[in-house]
Amino acid sequence: MSDWYSERRDIQSYVAQAQEARAEAMARVGYLGVATVGRALLAAGAALTKAVRAAPEAVRAWRNRHAALRQLLLLDERMLSDIGLSRSDIWAAVDGTLRDRPLEPATQQPADYVDIALSNYALGGCNDNGDRRRAA
Repeated sequence: MSDWYSERRDIQSYVAQAQEARAEAMARVGYLGVATVGRALLAAGAALTKAVRAAPEAVRAWRNRHAALRQLLLLDERMLSDIGLSRSDIWAAVDGTLRDRPLEPATQQPADYVDIALSNYALGGCNDNGDRRRAA
């Protein structure tokens, strides 16, 4: 402490209390920092353990997908069409991203004949020439 504090006896007790409070606060901050680092290390260790345990299954699944891909690529077009695939669908089928498709393509019903040139929408943009109206 400086000489100013040592000369003032009336504030020495306040200075001592402030120093004790500061020391206690620093100890708490240190404990919280150590506890936070400890929790982070535990979480990282748990994540690493989980990843190490899941790695063999991931490798096994990759090998199975790769073998299926090799087998499908060896098939000719007729065999692929028999199982409902085209050559461009092979990768999606192996990855599991091929969506379910209907077996037969949907037949479209012919729509009723509609002359769009004489519809009210088309006529709205034309000049009003009476009975001789035609869409441009």
